[in-house]
Amino acid sequence: MEKVSHKTKASDRVPFPRLVGYGTGMMGYAIMIQTYMQLYNPIFNDTLGVDPVLIGWIIALSRVWDAVTDPFMGSVSDNTRSNWGRRRPWIALSALLCSVSFIALWWFPSGMSQNFYLGWLLVGSLIFYLAFTVYSVPYIALGMELSPDYHERSRVMSIRTVLQQGGFFIVSSLWWLTSLDCFEDRAEGMRWNSLWMGAVLFAAIMIPAVVSREHPCMFVDKDSPGRKRVPFLKSIKETLSCWPFLNLSLITIVSLLGLMMVGSLGYYVTIYHMYDGDKGEASGRLLSIVNYTIPISTVIAVPLLQKVSTSLGKRTTMIFAFAVALVGTLLKWPCYSIIYPYLAIIPSILIGVGSAAAYVFVNAMIPEAVDADELKTGERREGMFSAAYSLMFKIGAAVALLFSGYILSWSGFDAALTTPQSESTIFWMRIYFTLIPAVALAASIALAAYYPITETRAYEIRSELEARREKAAPA
Repeated sequence: MEKVSHKTKASDRVPFPRLVGYGTGMMGYAIMIQTYMQLYNPIFNDTLGVDPVLIGWIIALSRVWDAVTDPFMGSVSDNTRSNWGRRRPWIALSALLCSVSFIALWWFPSGMSQNFYLGWLLVGSLIFYLAFTVYSVPYIALGMELSPDYHERSRVMSIRTVLQQGGFFIVSSLWWLTSLDCFEDRAEGMRWNSLWMGAVLFAAIMIPAVVSREHPCMFVDKDSPGRKRVPFLKSIKETLSCWPFLNLSLITIVSLLGLMMVGSLGYYVTIYHMYDGDKGEASGRLLSIVNYTIPISTVIAVPLLQKVSTSLGKRTTMIFAFAVALVGTLLKWPCYSIIYPYLAIIPSILIGVGSAAAYVFVNAMIPEAVDADELKTGERREGMFSAAYSLMFKIGAAVALLFSGYILSWSGFDAALTTPQSESTIFWMRIYFTLIPAVALAASIALAAYYPITETRAYEIRSELEARREKAAPA
């Protein structure tokens, strides 16, 4: 168990307006990815009738594309020199790119063939994820540069996580908003709702570009000759050789992988197990409420977990939160009940605790790995760490999403049926929905036990870095 003994210097505290401004950007992050992840199957499979296996291949391909572009964006961001620093010019550009590509993804014409919708999804996804890369890599890197302090980094990620839940609330509302009687189907509902969501997305991404600013010791502008440009291949090689970073990446990949493989099954289990195929407002309302529960739980859990971490340390607190989420996912089996459907709220509450830990502590610990890498190599590359983290996560996500299509197919689900799905199909949906994320969370707990940087070691690394920088500074 880690002993906490350090206090944050006043000079390392991030001013509250800057903290909130940065965190607001995570609302845009959530709106883009969660809308896409939650609705691609309900829209393109359950509404338009496209084969889920083909959808899975397209989604996987687009995530691989997303992953491949990340290191290039990381290198570009690290080597950018401007009066706005390295990150904010790209974030500002991405506000327009992201909002336009998001809206375009859902504005397909009705009455077209399956091949047409597959092509629309493929091309739209590639453009969508390219815009997302231009935003996400510099944005995540900027969060690592707001403060060099161990505890202040947790505070930054805590506020960011809380504000991120605003995006989740918006996305959760879509289950109800797209099922309103004024729309012919969910696809039409998403088409019109995408307009106001695109406007919100633009504002949420632009705010951190205007308001946020790096800590003085990490700020790089066009007049910063002391920061040398890092070659692309060398930067990738050295980033991927940093074990603390790889450990955190594996924790994220494994934990979220299990959840993503069966993420869309929550929709199918609710509709076809609990409501016998009824896609009306009753099932849509429950889906929205259940999805509201996770961000509410996360918001409540974040300050509690942050307080616990000051006594137990980040690693121990994260293990505890993952254990709570493991209990929650096992409770999916009894709580997704036909008789008492609103019991489905209980697993979501517990899973929200694990989500809070993943969002706060993993992201607060990655800058520690960046510090350790700088101590080893003498180079500072938050952009490449942000990109490499995204690359590994997204390749894992691509695999998970590819399997998600197969899992739905293996369950025996048939979107063309006009009668209820078979008992066997419902059974296997529920088995996959419950057990796959449980195994993933158990593996994540085991990985978290091996994270090597304690609070004491983090401050030792910072002291060594400051001494080196002071020695290297011109007289």
